Amino acid sequence: MLHSEDADINLVIRQVIDLDMKAVRIKKNVSQRADRILEHTKNKIKANEKNELDGVQELAKQNYHVEISKAKEERQSIIDSMVQELAKTRCRYDEKKDEKALEVLEKLFK
Repeated sequence: MLHSEDADINLVIRQVIDLDMKAVRIKKNVSQRADRILEHTKNKIKANEKNELDGVQELAKQNYHVEISKAKEERQSIIDSMVQELAKTRCRYDEKKDEKALEVLEKLFK
């Protein structure tokens, strides 16, 4: 009978050892899986941040180019306006010059 009890105890001990080893393997696998998930999540976050930054930079470039275009258009508009004003001023000057030249000629020939 003692032999049978020893065998039962040995069987129970082996089962406990097997369960313990299985628990260690499970813990190791879970830990490795958690590490993989964490690494995957970090990589995904980095990729999302990069995509977001790239998008923001592209939008900033577009806005910059739009503002530069607006400034160039405004500059050209100002230049065109100044050219027109200069042309008007020249015309008025030429008219006044002609008037004054005519007055001088009239005074000379009187």
